[in-house]
Amino acid sequence: MAEQGARRVKIALADDEPDLRSTMARLLGLLGHEVVYTAANGAELLQACAEQPVDLVILDLDMPVMDGLTAAEELAERGIPAVLVSGHPDIEEVVLEHEPVVTRIMKPATVDKLRDAIRIALLRR
Repeated sequence: MAEQGARRVKIALADDEPDLRSTMARLLGLLGHEVVYTAANGAELLQACAEQPVDLVILDLDMPVMDGLTAAEELAERGIPAVLVSGHPDIEEVVLEHEPVVTRIMKPATVDKLRDAIRIALLRR
């Protein structure tokens, strides 16, 4: 259920696992946000962001073609904040070393983790 008074955020989502993309999109919808598009890798996401603006991107760290960190760095140049999602225990170090990634989520993503990450990302924007 969407939070009262919360702004509907336009989000792009990239993960190479279709089931995880679908689950995350559903969770974001429960939070009242609009998933503008989903992509299987960072390159697809960059192309989509060039065609339609978004407020925020949520990206998996490890994807084929272009990983989430590389895509986040390019999107930061366009002023689009990024939330990095990963199951790797060293994700905290990756986030601290790369400024474009404003926050991170450890898999599995939950509604609470997504809500908090979106709030942090938009505040740091």
